[in-house]
Amino acid sequence: MPAQPPLREFQRAITSALFRPLKSDEGMRAAGAEVAERLVKPNDRLTAFERLQIYNQQYWWRLLGAFGEDFRGLRAVLGERKFDKLAVAYLEAHGSRSWTLRNLGSHLVSFLEAHPEFVRPRVELALDVARVEWARALAFDDPEKPVFTAKQIARTPADRLHLGLQPYLNLLELHHPVDELMRNLKRTEIAAVSNAVSATHTRRRKVVTVRRSRTPVYLAIHRVNFSVYYKRLDPEAYQLLIALRSGATLDEACATAFAGSKELPAQSAARIQEWFARWMEFGWFCKP
Repeated sequence: MPAQPPLREFQRAITSALFRPLKSDEGMRAAGAEVAERLVKPNDRLTAFERLQIYNQQYWWRLLGAFGEDFRGLRAVLGERKFDKLAVAYLEAHGSRSWTLRNLGSHLVSFLEAHPEFVRPRVELALDVARVEWARALAFDDPEKPVFTAKQIARTPADRLHLGLQPYLNLLELHHPVDELMRNLKRTEIAAVSNAVSATHTRRRKVVTVRRSRTPVYLAIHRVNFSVYYKRLDPEAYQLLIALRSGATLDEACATAFAGSKELPAQSAARIQEWFARWMEFGWFCKP
Protein backbone atom coordinates (compact mmCIF):
# COMPACT_ATOMS: atom_id res chain seq x y z
CA MET A 1 0.00 0.00 0.00
CA PRO A 2 1.43 3.45 -0.91
CA ALA A 3 2.50 6.02 1.65
CA GLN A 4 -0.33 7.47 3.70
CA PRO A 5 -1.61 10.97 2.82
CA PRO A 6 -1.89 13.78 5.38
CA LEU A 7 -4.56 13.23 8.03
CA ARG A 8 -7.01 15.81 6.64
CA GLU A 9 -6.86 14.30 3.16
CA PHE A 10 -7.32 10.82 4.64
CA GLN A 11 -10.37 11.95 6.62
CA ARG A 12 -11.96 13.62 3.61
CA ALA A 13 -11.46 10.60 1.38
CA ILE A 14 -12.84 8.14 3.93
CA THR A 15 -15.79 10.42 4.75
CA SER A 16 -16.62 10.83 1.08
CA ALA A 17 -16.68 7.06 0.65
CA LEU A 18 -18.83 6.52 3.73
CA PHE A 19 -21.38 9.14 2.72
CA ARG A 20 -22.03 7.64 -0.73
CA PRO A 21 -25.43 5.88 -0.82
CA LEU A 22 -25.45 2.09 -0.91
CA LYS A 23 -26.37 0.07 -3.98
CA SER A 24 -29.80 -1.49 -4.35
CA ASP A 25 -28.42 -4.70 -2.81
CA GLU A 26 -27.11 -2.63 0.14
CA GLY A 27 -23.48 -3.12 -0.80
CA MET A 28 -20.90 -0.36 -1.20
CA ARG A 29 -20.63 1.23 -4.61
CA ALA A 30 -17.66 0.44 -6.84
CA ALA A 31 -16.43 4.02 -6.43
CA GLY A 32 -15.34 3.10 -2.92
CA ALA A 33 -12.90 0.50 -4.23
CA GLU A 34 -10.21 3.05 -5.10
CA VAL A 35 -10.39 4.64 -1.64
CA ALA A 36 -10.30 1.24 0.05
CA GLU A 37 -7.33 0.06 -2.00
CA ARG A 38 -5.41 3.25 -1.34
CA LEU A 39 -6.19 3.90 2.32
CA VAL A 40 -7.50 0.74 4.03
CA LYS A 41 -5.49 -2.30 5.08
CA PRO A 42 -6.99 -5.75 4.54
CA ASN A 43 -6.76 -8.34 7.29
CA ASP A 44 -6.83 -12.12 7.39
CA ARG A 45 -10.64 -12.17 7.18
CA LEU A 46 -11.71 -9.14 5.11
CA THR A 47 -10.46 -7.33 2.05
CA ALA A 48 -9.88 -3.58 2.16
CA PHE A 49 -13.13 -3.09 0.23
CA GLU A 50 -15.10 -5.25 2.68
CA ARG A 51 -13.69 -3.42 5.69
CA LEU A 52 -14.66 0.00 4.31
CA GLN A 53 -18.03 -1.37 3.21
CA ILE A 54 -18.91 -2.24 6.81
CA TYR A 55 -18.61 1.42 7.83
CA ASN A 56 -20.44 2.60 4.73
CA GLN A 57 -23.32 0.24 5.51
CA GLN A 58 -23.46 1.09 9.20
CA TYR A 59 -23.56 4.82 8.45
CA TRP A 60 -26.47 4.49 6.06
CA TRP A 61 -28.41 1.89 8.03
CA ARG A 62 -28.18 4.04 11.16
CA LEU A 63 -29.31 7.21 9.38
CA LEU A 64 -32.08 5.51 7.44
CA GLY A 65 -33.33 3.84 10.62
CA ALA A 66 -33.37 7.10 12.57
CA PHE A 67 -35.01 9.00 9.71
CA GLY A 68 -37.68 6.35 9.29
CA GLU A 69 -38.42 6.37 13.01
CA ASP A 70 -38.79 10.17 13.09
CA PHE A 71 -41.07 10.26 10.04
CA ARG A 72 -43.29 7.21 10.43
CA GLY A 73 -46.32 9.21 9.33
CA LEU A 74 -44.65 10.30 6.12
CA ARG A 75 -43.63 6.70 5.44
CA ALA A 76 -47.25 5.61 5.89
CA VAL A 77 -48.50 8.33 3.54
CA LEU A 78 -45.96 7.66 0.78
CA GLY A 79 -45.55 3.90 1.04
CA GLU A 80 -42.32 1.99 1.67
CA ARG A 81 -40.67 2.26 -1.75
CA LYS A 82 -41.35 5.93 -2.34
CA PHE A 83 -40.32 6.82 1.21
CA ASP A 84 -37.05 4.89 0.88
CA LYS A 85 -36.18 6.77 -2.32
CA LEU A 86 -36.96 10.06 -0.62
CA ALA A 87 -34.89 9.12 2.43
CA VAL A 88 -31.77 8.32 0.39
CA ALA A 89 -32.08 11.48 -1.71
CA TYR A 90 -32.67 13.66 1.34
CA LEU A 91 -29.87 12.15 3.42
CA GLU A 92 -27.46 12.41 0.51
CA ALA A 93 -28.22 16.15 0.40
CA HIS A 94 -28.56 16.67 4.17
CA GLY A 95 -26.67 13.97 6.02
CA SER A 96 -25.87 14.13 9.70
CA ARG A 97 -24.10 17.39 10.57
CA SER A 98 -24.78 17.36 14.30
CA TRP A 99 -23.76 15.39 17.35
CA THR A 100 -27.40 14.34 17.72
CA LEU A 101 -29.59 12.53 15.20
CA ARG A 102 -32.51 14.60 16.52
CA ASN A 103 -31.58 17.24 13.95
CA LEU A 104 -31.59 14.82 11.02
CA GLY A 105 -34.95 16.00 9.69
CA SER A 106 -34.38 19.73 10.17
CA HIS A 107 -34.21 20.42 6.41
CA LEU A 108 -36.90 17.99 5.27
CA VAL A 109 -39.73 20.49 4.77
CA SER A 110 -37.58 22.84 2.68
CA PHE A 111 -36.23 19.82 0.76
CA LEU A 112 -39.75 18.67 -0.11
CA GLU A 113 -40.72 22.19 -1.16
CA ALA A 114 -37.72 22.25 -3.50
CA HIS A 115 -38.18 18.64 -4.70
CA PRO A 116 -41.92 17.84 -4.80
CA GLU A 117 -41.25 15.06 -7.32
CA PHE A 118 -40.41 12.73 -4.43
CA VAL A 119 -43.88 13.00 -2.91
CA ARG A 120 -46.21 13.45 -5.89
CA PRO A 121 -49.18 13.23 -6.11
CA ARG A 122 -49.51 13.83 -2.34
CA VAL A 123 -47.34 16.93 -2.12
CA GLU A 124 -49.63 18.98 0.11
CA LEU A 125 -50.36 16.11 2.50
CA ALA A 126 -46.70 15.08 2.63
CA LEU A 127 -45.66 18.62 3.53
CA ASP A 128 -48.27 18.81 6.28
CA VAL A 129 -47.15 15.48 7.75
CA ALA A 130 -43.47 16.44 7.56
CA ARG A 131 -44.18 19.72 9.36
CA VAL A 132 -46.05 17.94 12.13
CA GLU A 133 -43.44 15.22 12.60
CA TRP A 134 -40.57 17.71 12.72
CA ALA A 135 -42.58 19.82 15.19
CA ARG A 136 -43.01 16.69 17.32
CA ALA A 137 -39.24 16.26 17.49
CA LEU A 138 -38.83 19.88 18.58
CA ALA A 139 -41.66 19.68 21.10
CA PHE A 140 -40.07 16.65 22.72
CA ASP A 141 -36.53 17.97 22.87
CA ASP A 142 -36.52 21.78 22.94
CA PRO A 143 -35.87 23.60 26.24
CA GLU A 144 -38.43 24.84 28.74
CA LYS A 145 -38.13 28.29 30.30
CA PRO A 146 -39.43 29.27 33.76
CA VAL A 147 -43.20 29.57 33.57
CA PHE A 148 -44.96 32.93 33.93
CA THR A 149 -47.46 32.71 36.78
CA ALA A 150 -50.86 34.38 36.96
CA LYS A 151 -49.54 36.77 39.62
CA GLN A 152 -46.65 37.83 37.40
CA ILE A 153 -48.99 38.44 34.48
CA ALA A 154 -51.44 40.44 36.63
CA ARG A 155 -48.73 42.95 37.61
CA THR A 156 -48.52 44.46 34.11
CA PRO A 157 -51.37 46.20 32.24
CA ALA A 158 -52.45 44.38 29.07
CA ASP A 159 -51.36 47.27 26.84
CA ARG A 160 -47.78 46.87 28.11
CA LEU A 161 -47.70 43.12 28.73
CA HIS A 162 -45.43 41.03 26.52
CA LEU A 163 -45.65 37.26 26.89
CA GLY A 164 -43.16 34.75 25.55
CA LEU A 165 -44.12 31.26 24.44
CA GLN A 166 -42.18 28.17 25.44
CA PRO A 167 -39.53 27.14 22.87
CA TYR A 168 -41.03 23.65 22.67
CA LEU A 169 -44.47 24.99 21.67
CA ASN A 170 -45.00 24.72 17.90
CA LEU A 171 -47.91 26.40 16.12
CA LEU A 172 -48.92 25.10 12.69
CA GLU A 173 -51.49 26.00 10.06
CA LEU A 174 -52.27 22.88 8.02
CA HIS A 175 -54.43 21.77 5.11
CA HIS A 176 -55.13 18.32 6.57
CA PRO A 177 -56.11 16.95 10.00
CA VAL A 178 -52.70 15.37 10.49
CA ASP A 179 -53.31 14.98 14.22
CA GLU A 180 -56.14 12.54 13.42
CA LEU A 181 -53.96 10.73 10.89
CA MET A 182 -51.15 10.31 13.43
CA ARG A 183 -53.49 9.04 16.14
CA ASN A 184 -55.03 6.53 13.74
CA LEU A 185 -51.57 5.44 12.62
CA LYS A 186 -50.49 4.88 16.22
CA ARG A 187 -53.54 2.70 16.86
CA THR A 188 -52.77 0.75 13.69
CA GLU A 189 -49.14 0.23 14.75
CA ILE A 190 -50.20 -1.00 18.19
CA ALA A 191 -52.66 -3.43 16.61
CA ALA A 192 -49.99 -4.63 14.16
CA VAL A 193 -47.59 -5.39 17.01
CA SER A 194 -50.32 -7.27 18.87
CA ASN A 195 -51.19 -9.33 15.79
CA ALA A 196 -47.57 -10.01 14.82
CA VAL A 197 -47.25 -12.78 17.38
CA SER A 198 -49.89 -14.90 15.65
CA ALA A 199 -49.06 -13.91 12.06
CA THR A 200 -47.65 -16.57 9.74
CA HIS A 201 -46.21 -14.08 7.26
CA THR A 202 -45.25 -10.42 7.12
CA ARG A 203 -47.99 -8.20 5.79
CA ARG A 204 -47.13 -5.33 3.53
CA ARG A 205 -47.99 -1.97 5.07
CA LYS A 206 -50.88 -0.13 3.48
CA VAL A 207 -50.55 3.47 2.38
CA VAL A 208 -52.68 5.71 4.60
CA THR A 209 -54.34 8.99 3.79
CA VAL A 210 -56.70 11.61 5.16
CA ARG A 211 -59.03 14.02 3.39
CA ARG A 212 -58.10 17.65 2.91
CA SER A 213 -59.90 19.87 5.37
CA ARG A 214 -62.36 22.43 4.02
CA THR A 215 -60.94 25.02 6.40
CA PRO A 216 -57.40 25.43 7.76
CA VAL A 217 -56.43 23.20 10.67
CA TYR A 218 -54.69 25.14 13.46
CA LEU A 219 -52.58 22.90 15.64
CA ALA A 220 -50.43 23.39 18.71
CA ILE A 221 -47.83 20.69 19.33
CA HIS A 222 -46.48 20.77 22.86
CA ARG A 223 -45.35 18.58 25.72
CA VAL A 224 -46.58 17.88 29.22
CA ASN A 225 -44.54 15.72 31.61
CA PHE A 226 -42.21 14.54 28.83
CA SER A 227 -45.06 13.44 26.55
CA VAL A 228 -45.94 15.21 23.29
CA TYR A 229 -49.54 16.18 22.57
CA TYR A 230 -51.58 17.76 19.78
CA LYS A 231 -54.11 20.48 20.60
CA ARG A 232 -56.52 21.98 18.08
CA LEU A 233 -56.85 25.76 18.22
CA ASP A 234 -59.62 28.10 17.16
CA PRO A 235 -58.48 30.40 14.33
CA GLU A 236 -58.54 33.40 16.68
CA ALA A 237 -56.56 31.54 19.34
CA TYR A 238 -53.92 30.65 16.77
CA GLN A 239 -53.67 34.26 15.58
CA LEU A 240 -53.42 35.50 19.17
CA LEU A 241 -50.54 33.14 19.97
CA ILE A 242 -48.73 33.97 16.73
CA ALA A 243 -49.02 37.68 17.53
CA LEU A 244 -47.64 37.15 21.04
CA ARG A 245 -44.72 35.16 19.67
CA SER A 246 -44.05 38.00 17.20
CA GLY A 247 -43.66 40.47 20.09
CA ALA A 248 -47.11 42.08 20.29
CA THR A 249 -48.53 43.18 23.62
CA LEU A 250 -51.50 41.25 24.96
CA ASP A 251 -53.86 44.05 23.91
CA GLU A 252 -52.38 44.11 20.40
CA ALA A 253 -52.51 40.33 20.09
CA CYS A 254 -56.19 40.20 21.10
CA ALA A 255 -57.03 42.99 18.65
CA THR A 256 -55.21 41.14 15.86
CA ALA A 257 -56.94 37.86 16.66
CA PHE A 258 -60.44 39.33 16.53
CA ALA A 259 -59.95 41.90 13.77
CA GLY A 260 -63.07 41.89 11.61
CA SER A 261 -64.94 39.58 13.99
CA LYS A 262 -68.70 40.08 14.35
CA GLU A 263 -68.62 38.49 17.78
CA LEU A 264 -69.73 40.57 20.76
CA PRO A 265 -66.79 41.84 22.87
CA ALA A 266 -68.13 40.02 25.93
CA GLN A 267 -68.15 36.73 24.01
CA SER A 268 -64.60 37.28 22.77
CA ALA A 269 -63.43 38.14 26.28
CA ALA A 270 -64.98 34.94 27.65
CA ARG A 271 -63.22 32.85 25.00
CA ILE A 272 -59.88 34.53 25.68
CA GLN A 273 -60.28 33.91 29.40
CA GLU A 274 -61.01 30.24 28.75
CA TRP A 275 -58.01 29.88 26.43
CA PHE A 276 -55.64 31.55 28.88
CA ALA A 277 -56.77 29.36 31.75
CA ARG A 278 -55.95 26.27 29.70
CA TRP A 279 -52.67 27.62 28.28
CA MET A 280 -51.43 28.61 31.72
CA GLU A 281 -52.33 25.16 32.97
CA PHE A 282 -50.08 23.80 30.22
CA GLY A 283 -47.31 26.24 31.18
CA TRP A 284 -47.04 27.79 27.73
CA PHE A 285 -46.16 31.32 28.87
CA CYS A 286 -42.69 32.48 29.83
CA LYS A 287 -40.59 35.64 29.69
CA PRO A 288 -40.17 36.92 26.11
